[in-house]
Amino acid sequence: MADSSSRKSGGAQRSRQVPKTGEKSSSKLIRVGMLLICCLGAGYFFWSNMNIIDANENAAARSRMAQPPDPAMEAEKVEIETAEQGMENITRASNAMQLALLAEVQGRYPLDLPSSLTSTASSATEIAPIEPDPPYVTVVAIMITDNDRVAVVNVSGEGEGILMRQGARFSDGTATLTTIDEKGVTFTWRRRNYQVSL
Repeated sequence: MADSSSRKSGGAQRSRQVPKTGEKSSSKLIRVGMLLICCLGAGYFFWSNMNIIDANENAAARSRMAQPPDPAMEAEKVEIETAEQGMENITRASNAMQLALLAEVQGRYPLDLPSSLTSTASSATEIAPIEPDPPYVTVVAIMITDNDRVAVVNVSGEGEGILMRQGARFSDGTATLTTIDEKGVTFTWRRRNYQVSL
């Protein structure tokens, strides 16, 4: 029995063997290394996010800052302003020239014009008067018999359905109905003939 008990106690002693100190320290070292790697990764992540936020804030601040003027843009702006001023001067001179010409045509000189303008105005040709438009005539109906020719016309400013014979005057006496035929009418206004078809 003593043998069997000694065997049992010896067996128990064998199963309770303490792990070697090398194995215990290496597993601790692995855990510490993993913890250190995790801390370093978290620190790097935090640092990179802070750099991104700083970069965005700097970019926003730079965009809010007034940009220095571009010399090419400034030169173009000055050139445009000079051209606009030149156009205004030309328009003023043109208007003054027209006034001088109109004054000379009418024989009036309401302004003391410079001698250069008055000499140019005296050498200029007369301004032709503006001619009004002819009356607007539309033919509604035509009746031709052996003895007479009659047309029903509409004349702008005078009315609609006006009955006219050849030789009738209209438009304050400035127009005359000269011909009535199957195709339409012809009237004379300011020495010119106008044909109006039916």
